[in-house]
Amino acid sequence: MKSCTYCGRENEDGAVTCQECGVEFAPSPAPTEDTGAKVTSAERFEKVVVLDSEVQAELMDEVLSGRNIPHILQSYHDSALDGIFQASKGWGVVLAPAAFIEEIQAALAEIRRQSQEQPEP
Repeated sequence: MKSCTYCGRENEDGAVTCQECGVEFAPSPAPTEDTGAKVTSAERFEKVVVLDSEVQAELMDEVLSGRNIPHILQSYHDSALDGIFQASKGWGVVLAPAAFIEEIQAALAEIRRQSQEQPEP
């Protein structure tokens, strides 16, 4: 059995997503020495930042993967409600261990700053 890092529910070893909350199970890359923190398998992932759009989510995923920061991108899109909550809540959230909160927030701030500097066509 494996525990969901988001909600803590026990799932079968072969499960791809959590039966309780739907978070996808993926092997988290081990942090490198440059991150300065180690993640234990028992450490829970928590909501770190809210993302505004799918493009921003893709950029964050690229940046965090490049820095070997363990993370999960969770969209607020619900196919049953056709994404109705995304307009008020944003695209979704980044879930990660508490040890990486400041680094993730700084990365998102940099992405937002760069997107504001881009001249509109």
